Amino acid sequence: MLRAFPALRPLLLSLSLLTASVVTVLAVAPPAQAQSWRTHKDSKYGYRVEFPGVPSQSQETTPAGAEIDIAALEAGTTGKFMVVSTSGVATDARAAIDAGAAAILESSKGEVVSRADLTVDGAPARDLTLQLKDKGIAMRIRLVVQGDKFFQVMAVGFIDTPLEGSERFINSFRLVAPPVPAAPTAPGTMAPVADN
Repeated sequence: MLRAFPALRPLLLSLSLLTASVVTVLAVAPPAQAQSWRTHKDSKYGYRVEFPGVPSQSQETTPAGAEIDIAALEAGTTGKFMVVSTSGVATDARAAIDAGAAAILESSKGEVVSRADLTVDGAPARDLTLQLKDKGIAMRIRLVVQGDKFFQVMAVGFIDTPLEGSERFINSFRLVAPPVPAAPTAPGTMAPVADN
């Protein structure tokens, strides 16, 4: 399955790192603070999402050369919010979502609690709610494909302690139109400048 959709490799790596980090957070994170929701915008991938704080951002390159961007925020001792973005989807959007969902289920060994197909700003998407009963972890995931971009929006917490704000986080994910490039100018002329 991964051969048909190599862009999933970084997403699966992030999923395994995330589930391991949620278990570690229990032991080392300070108590949760009051939530102060902020909008995070990513101009490279063209999305915005609300986090209950300021997320950390990182970028990784897989051995195959695929780049993934990660925006993540640990939620005290109760879980983690995360958006993983990558490009290079070279297949039909629904097929990419099917492959992504299957790979997540295979990798996590999670049990599907709910599943729904939908669209996000016109782009095909799928919502999954999973439980990893052997680890006590609950995951709320939204997979979105727009063009060659694949997004994995995740809120991960514990089965017995739902992650506060997970629905707000997931539902705040929006695709934003890329900026319109300036009109080309003729050689030797200047582009118009807006008055301020």
